[in-house]
Amino acid sequence: MKIITVTLLGLLIFQTTFSQTTINSKTNGVMEFKELDYGLAKVKKGINEKLSQSPTGGHGWLEDFEIINKTDSIQALQKANFGVIYIVKAKDTVDIDVVIEWIYPAKIINEKGETFKSIKYTTKRPTNIPSASSYSLDETYELVKGDWKMNIYIDDKRVCSKKFILY
Repeated sequence: MKIITVTLLGLLIFQTTFSQTTINSKTNGVMEFKELDYGLAKVKKGINEKLSQSPTGGHGWLEDFEIINKTDSIQALQKANFGVIYIVKAKDTVDIDVVIEWIYPAKIINEKGETFKSIKYTTKRPTNIPSASSYSLDETYELVKGDWKMNIYIDDKRVCSKKFILY
């Protein structure tokens, strides 16, 4: 029994240690990225901004974001919202550039006939405060089943990669 307890404790310490990514930033010093939660979310919509490289032509800021089902399997339904909650720990609380990338399982063709294989944009996020990045299936042409991949980059370093399976 002692061996099992020690083994489980060792695995827990190993997982906790390696689920964090360290970033050595020239401007903000050493920062640590940690994924806090992921899955299907309940959201309260905020403001929308234009984003030409998006299939819908926009990007939404959410007023509220709550993971309601921790899963990587998402039913492809209109208005479904899924993503990741994370924190970037740093010495000081400052806004940093965070690059979000979504790679679609197949080309998305919007109502204008424009084709998209992925979306990538830069946003400002505060350190030392939990943040969320998600995708909302707002339009019927976004209901593409398969593996959706989300990447998060800080200072040109991929700090998170998460796959969601839409079915």
